[in-house]
Amino acid sequence: MWDNYPDSVIITLKGNSSHAYFLMAGTTNPMQSRLVNGEIIINYTDGSSDKMGLKNPENWWPIEQDYYVDGFAFTTDAPRPIRISLKTGKEIPKEHEYTAIRGFSNFGIDGGAAAVLDMPLNNKKQLKSLVLKAVANDVVIGLMALTLIR
Repeated sequence: MWDNYPDSVIITLKGNSSHAYFLMAGTTNPMQSRLVNGEIIINYTDGSSDKMGLKNPENWWPIEQDYYVDGFAFTTDAPRPIRISLKTGKEIPKEHEYTAIRGFSNFGIDGGAAAVLDMPLNNKKQLKSLVLKAVANDVVIGLMALTLIR
């Protein structure tokens, strides 16, 4: 929610869908950990909606790095999201050779990475719109692609 970016955006949708897949990249930081950084809201024509929170570190990871997760002291409480290298376009495997971000992290991603997120939808309802909304301060949320399963 920076002054040079909008707090939210609305995208008109039509038809129906059982799932929405999002390719997203942006920022988050330790001060925004364990809380919702943003929301994806799918509105239906009947006035109802489905919502998915973008929560660091569950499904919202920073563009420049992956998280160190050992399952004990450092856990995300969620499955690792699919990460796509913005430099190569390929999926980043768990065994990826990371780069160092001096004084900050040993899990840097050369060229950055986007996340693929899956949101189940009610395919019996007609889609109206998608709202992408920033909730936390000091985060930037970018939607690069949306695929609807018809």
